[in-house]
Amino acid sequence: MSISLVIPAYNEEKRIVPFLESISRYISANPGQISEVLVVDDGSTDTTEEVAKQAGSGIPRFAVISQPKNMGKGAAVKAGVMAATGDHVVFMDADGATDISELPKMIAALEGYDIAIGSRWLPGSIMERHSALRSLSGYMNRAYMKLFGFGDIDTMCGFKGYRKEVAQDLYKDLEENRWLFDTEIAYRSIRRGYTTHNFPIAWESKDGSKLDTATLIKSALAIFPLIIRISKQEKDRVAAVA
Repeated sequence: MSISLVIPAYNEEKRIVPFLESISRYISANPGQISEVLVVDDGSTDTTEEVAKQAGSGIPRFAVISQPKNMGKGAAVKAGVMAATGDHVVFMDADGATDISELPKMIAALEGYDIAIGSRWLPGSIMERHSALRSLSGYMNRAYMKLFGFGDIDTMCGFKGYRKEVAQDLYKDLEENRWLFDTEIAYRSIRRGYTTHNFPIAWESKDGSKLDTATLIKSALAIFPLIIRISKQEKDRVAAVA
């Protein structure tokens, strides 16, 4: 399979360079796996765009997509997904919390499935430098999400892959531009009957994370109205086709 790798980035001038360098080394050692790398600069106010272009200059089919203003991680991922040309689309966080060496797990997980999602919580996963407070908030979020039928899906993990046509079908309807975009996409995928495979990964908490505990709690409180809204939209969508 050919893979379009999408990397959303906002003010990541300090963290994206080593990640792109690791991707360049990986491509050299594993030719043919990654067909293109798309960094989506989400209206950064620092030098993210410039340093990304420099660090990615040695990567074949590398491009930086520039958002005119900060629109949110969801909007950035959507821009990359809709521009992707590979058979499959995989997005990864610019901080390198999930190392590119985990990509073979993603490739294996996508065999026979529409969607594959890395999980920090399944047996076999490894988490490093994860604070007790983040662990507690993560546990509460997972328990809450299971009430809505999300099961073992680690909705907040920034390592997800899709068949391209599935990704573009889901993301063309995306409404949540910020932290809840993963939840919306996961719920739409369930309603549309797409198959998902969850698999354990190695993940390391990086300094400078923009997702704090307060945001996690605020996002959790917004999930119920989001589910109600998307549920109605999906019902109307099915009715319109019938």
